[in-house]
Amino acid sequence: MSNNPLLAAINQLISLTDGIAEYSNDDILEVLLPIDVAKVLEVSESVSFTTRADLTSSYFVTYNSEIFDRLSDLLAQKGYVAALAVKYDGYLKTKGFEKLVSNTLYPQNGLIRVGDTKPGLTPYILCNIAYTAESDEKRLGMVSFFINGITGVAGVEIGDALSWESDRIPLAEIDSLKEINGEQLLSIAQNWSSQVIDTEITPWRKSLGRKLSRDEQRVKAYYGTIVSEIRAKIRKKHLEGAEEEKELARISATQMELKRKLADLQERYSLSVSARLHSALVILLQTVHIECELIRKKQRRSVIVVWNPYLKVLEPLRCEHSGLPVTNFYLSDEQAQIISPEVWKN
Repeated sequence: MSNNPLLAAINQLISLTDGIAEYSNDDILEVLLPIDVAKVLEVSESVSFTTRADLTSSYFVTYNSEIFDRLSDLLAQKGYVAALAVKYDGYLKTKGFEKLVSNTLYPQNGLIRVGDTKPGLTPYILCNIAYTAESDEKRLGMVSFFINGITGVAGVEIGDALSWESDRIPLAEIDSLKEINGEQLLSIAQNWSSQVIDTEITPWRKSLGRKLSRDEQRVKAYYGTIVSEIRAKIRKKHLEGAEEEKELARISATQMELKRKLADLQERYSLSVSARLHSALVILLQTVHIECELIRKKQRRSVIVVWNPYLKVLEPLRCEHSGLPVTNFYLSDEQAQIISPEVWKN
């Protein structure tokens, strides 16, 4: 595992194109590429990438390398969606969830009642979101996360559910895929990925802010010196009339040039980000579905709470305003909608 963000982005992409990648150290990524991918990147099928310019035996990459344009072409190719299911050989309990629910989910202004409990297949969607961030340089990246297809909660985990291929179920035996609301889940993925990507590029954004502040101070100091020298000239020579007007015009022109330079710096260090769903994997896991009733005054509504046997946890619900996972929440007066404490207070 490497902490190098540039090589990590390449590693994620290679893993999604049926390639094999392995770090030989923190600065070198050894890669075995499919023939078609190698052609797109214009490299050999067996290649190593590095961020160190002194390693001539490896392909040197930076955020401004031409290969990043080729990686953009690869990311722009139409993504794919695949699906599989996993059986659970352990015992799935269907009783005794009342205490677990009451100790895990806390409606602050209402009640939650546990109803029928039964085993059920839950679709977990692994979303791979490719993004391009551009400012004074260009960076490519990819973020991956799971969404619970029933609760709509993003950022959930599935534990070791994919560890054993022998547990996978043929798709011909599965009807649960029909229940997936693709449009709704895509919207959830877009909202969640924007938060994850924002967190990932925050250090870069802060760095750009520091560079902008530094360059603005330098430019202001430079043009401020010019203006001060012109004013000093006016005072020293006691300029009046046309000569004074000429120097004042120079000051005005200098100040206009300063505004233009500052605008150029703002544009140079502005950060634009674009993202798209590159690929998705739908994984159907055997879980326990707990039918619960949320009660707020005269409003009642039913929700499904999922117990994940792989992690032995009761999964959170989703704030219907912010999209964030919640276990502590409020219920709206109108439709008993789930609202996070942060949204409720505002």
